[in-house]
Amino acid sequence: MKAAKGEEYLQMYPEGTGRWMNQCVACQRKGYKPDMPDVIYPGYLARNLRKYFTPLDVDESGRCDQCRDASLKTV
Repeated sequence: MKAAKGEEYLQMYPEGTGRWMNQCVACQRKGYKPDMPDVIYPGYLARNLRKYFTPLDVDESGRCDQCRDASLKTV
């Protein structure tokens, strides 16, 4: 349910949210950038992204920590 509301929020405000979101290229999980500021003008963007998503750090290849670790184990 939370993920569906998060996707809905991203669709409602596509021009402002993309800059602050990460998506893993392997598993397609979405999350906000860990270095996102506490307040983003105008209003409640940062608060709402934190409400619907968790922080997601991706490496230079675009993979989240879980996918990167999984790929290292298979090598």
